[in-house]
Amino acid sequence: MNEHREHERDGGCGCDEHDRRERFCVNTEGTEHPWEHPRISTEEIARLGGWDPAQGVIEVHADNTERTLAPGEVVHLRPGHAFCRRVRWKRGLTRADRISAEVALLRRIFPDLEQRENWVRLPRLPLPTGWTPSPSDVAFQISDAFPGAPPYGIFVPAGLRFNGAVPQNYTEPAGSSPPFGGAWGVFSWSVADGADWRPSASVEHGVNLLQWVRGFTQRFLEGA
Repeated sequence: MNEHREHERDGGCGCDEHDRRERFCVNTEGTEHPWEHPRISTEEIARLGGWDPAQGVIEVHADNTERTLAPGEVVHLRPGHAFCRRVRWKRGLTRADRISAEVALLRRIFPDLEQRENWVRLPRLPLPTGWTPSPSDVAFQISDAFPGAPPYGIFVPAGLRFNGAVPQNYTEPAGSSPPFGGAWGVFSWSVADGADWRPSASVEHGVNLLQWVRGFTQRFLEGA
């Protein structure tokens, strides 16, 4: 998105209230749109661009670095110095395409992965010493807000224990069980800092489900 604001002057010797009004320009895939406000949301950018907000919005900088906006995220439009800031916006993958690409990346590492709708099961993951049974299946649910928001919770078959004790921050049975059969428990778990969850346009770069799964090791290393 290219954005700028300007002050129109009346003959160079003063200006009326209308001329002093800040004006902004939003660039979506090469098309510029006038915008009257200093802020704009992800969904408003998509609507200006003429695409479904569910496809997502990607911020593209002059150096071609990209960042995917979260649903409902609000962008503050700020002027550059002398020139408008070189930022534009483009549509992202549809949510379904993004999930398919993320699961395909996971499958490279976990070829026996099973997916049912928005649930993913990783069979027979080895756990650190002290956990029984090990290996154990692990599952998680892809959130409705993905990729703008990370998943939440680590689901395991009921009966998982650490040195015979029920782990902390663990609920058994889980309130909503994965669709893979059997009884399940769930660990309360998310990324360390949700503000760091900023997926890029490329599935393989930036945060992704593979990084999320690799973070499970941290929880199991904590023990009970």
